[in-house]
Amino acid sequence: MSSFAFTTTKWALGLATKLIKADVRTHNIGVIEKDMAIVFVVNHFTRLETLLLPYEINKHTGLEVWSMAAAELFVGRIGEFLRSMGTVSTKDPDRDKMVTHSLLKGDHPWIIFPEGLMVKDKKVIDPAGTFSVFTRDQRRPPHKGAAVLALHAEFYRRKLRCVIDRGDAEEVARLKERFALENPEEALAKRTVIIPVNITYFPIRARENAVLNIARSLMKTEMSERAVEELSLEGTFLSKGTDLDITLGDPIDVGEYLEAPEFAELMACGLDHDELDVDLKPLFSAPAEEMMIRYMRKIYEMTRVNYDHIFATIIRHQGHQPFTERAYRNRIYLIVHELRKLGRFRLHKLLEETYRDVLYEDPSPKFRDFMELCIKEKIIRRYGEDYVRLPGSKRMNPDFQTVRSMETTHVIANEVEPLDGFVDMVKKTLDMPREDMSKRIRKIFFEKDYDLFEKDYTEYRADDSHHMDVGRPFLMVPDNYRAGVVLVHGYMAAPLEVRALAEYLFAQGYAVYGVRLKGHGTAPEDLARTKWEEWYESLNRGYVIIKTLTDHIILGGFSTGGCLALMGAAMKREKVQAVFSINAPLKLQSYAAKFAPTITSMNSLLKVFHAGKQEWDFVTNNPENAHINYRRNPLRGVAELNKAMVATEAQLANILVPSLVIQASHDHVVHPDSGPQIFEKIGTPLKELTIFQRDRHGIINGAGSEDVFYRVKQFLEWAETKHVEVPVPAYAAEAEIEAGKPALKDATETA
Repeated sequence: MSSFAFTTTKWALGLATKLIKADVRTHNIGVIEKDMAIVFVVNHFTRLETLLLPYEINKHTGLEVWSMAAAELFVGRIGEFLRSMGTVSTKDPDRDKMVTHSLLKGDHPWIIFPEGLMVKDKKVIDPAGTFSVFTRDQRRPPHKGAAVLALHAEFYRRKLRCVIDRGDAEEVARLKERFALENPEEALAKRTVIIPVNITYFPIRARENAVLNIARSLMKTEMSERAVEELSLEGTFLSKGTDLDITLGDPIDVGEYLEAPEFAELMACGLDHDELDVDLKPLFSAPAEEMMIRYMRKIYEMTRVNYDHIFATIIRHQGHQPFTERAYRNRIYLIVHELRKLGRFRLHKLLEETYRDVLYEDPSPKFRDFMELCIKEKIIRRYGEDYVRLPGSKRMNPDFQTVRSMETTHVIANEVEPLDGFVDMVKKTLDMPREDMSKRIRKIFFEKDYDLFEKDYTEYRADDSHHMDVGRPFLMVPDNYRAGVVLVHGYMAAPLEVRALAEYLFAQGYAVYGVRLKGHGTAPEDLARTKWEEWYESLNRGYVIIKTLTDHIILGGFSTGGCLALMGAAMKREKVQAVFSINAPLKLQSYAAKFAPTITSMNSLLKVFHAGKQEWDFVTNNPENAHINYRRNPLRGVAELNKAMVATEAQLANILVPSLVIQASHDHVVHPDSGPQIFEKIGTPLKELTIFQRDRHGIINGAGSEDVFYRVKQFLEWAETKHVEVPVPAYAAEAEIEAGKPALKDATETA
């Protein structure tokens, strides 16, 4: 193949990759060094790898990578295209010679799939724990040809060194001709290595897609079942937005195997001109076997663990135990927490960044999508709030050609079986008693909240900062409690602001967690760098702590905390029992607040031009509770508050649960119209609005606060008696919820 052909094809592939929606990420590409003659050994799941991987390696390194592909692909224009890409048929009679010569010269790395074919079921571990793949109705070990070819190349390289060192010009000339070497010294400057490569797809789904539809329109006859399966899956990878992680492992130095004592005589530099003509395959069989097991293990230990892997493995080993959605979520979280703590597993980017979100119980498209897949494939069935694994859903010998599309959940679970300790960890988490699980999650999040506060307080503490007790979050749990309340303070305040209300609710038999919003309880400079989404994250941590105590969860808040509580109720829907807000803003009294976003943008622009003296970052604040609130208001914080109000208003219609809105009639901070507007926009008919005749904002502290507390108590007692009708999720068809099935409520979990 010519470099011009490769360059032209690379250009075409580069153009094509701009049209696909897959997010391709290449990791650890820095292991490739200039002195390496490389064999990339890669797991094989789709035909895309034959084209995409050479392009990606070339894009990052400039190397022209050649590869092997199944002989059946080398027909017509597709065959011509593959040849132009440097792809060689596995049945080419000159295959081994081409690879060995190329590696000796070090001019082209090679991609070889040791499994020998696409492993559609991703089942590479047999019951004995050894590597094997399914082919022609039986299981066999992976091929060790990549190791054999690499050993051949390094053997010839070292023998070439012997010949050159002893100054045998005639033999050097013969070897130059035999191996097509223009400059033997260039070959000697290389070293043969094998680099394991793992390719992980997420999510794996077979769906109708544009590629499949185009293929159907071009076919004159009906497509085969195999063709439909391959295009429905691989076309989805191209057209539906799949993440594709390519991870390179540490190189395996092939020369180390030739330095073993048993090869000392073979590798010695003798004078026999026939030493290069010895049959090496029998001699290298044992080290090639050892090397194959090594790189197979390396390939699969680099699998990027994602949500589907964990979920599929949980369901595979769920047994007869019924699980609620919350039970699944809690276990997913604890498994990821343990994976991160161990540090030896590679995690998908989304899992790494959002694994805590699974406990927050906000809408999760990834979670819903996998649940829908499991029900579609009849792996689990829903009865009320519980999900039960169906008997006989673990198939040992599915149809190999359709397994990726018909039994996707099994394929996904198979992929992580080779990860050392992974399945055992999942089983251990499944067996964890409910109370132990609740305590563990509560401890993790409680310590996280405390550590965040102390870290922020230490970093931002200033002369005008209040005592740490003002800003520290708190948990109050009576001996016997009827429900749990997540209680949130307002803008520029701290948990102490809601302490009196918390103590009142505690006395009424409620467990209460007083949330500390990020950026609060420390210093205004801390608030100035905090986004409103981080405030909502703070509420979510409190939500997790309370839900480890009870399934009966209430969200409540004052001022900005009320907005966040309403947002939480809209996002979590039936997961909460009720919500109340007190003087929550949809608009503020201060006219200047409207200009805060513009001012902060101007400040950012001024900083770019180093005009610091003209910045207006803070304005003086004269709070009602000077011992709690900041005395300086960061305008960036006001801009974030505006965003939070807009986001809250957009979600109010999604609130399903009983709701109480309290508003002070003459609030000088929050516009009094906010309360009635919130009440009007809330979606549920189970809602109440109370207007207190008050001429101040902070009505939960000081004179008259007991009246507000009592009104909250009345509402919560009323809300306990109300039943909320929740629509069946779209992924649980009515046929899956059969009347007359045994009640499983006693087995549901609170954590």
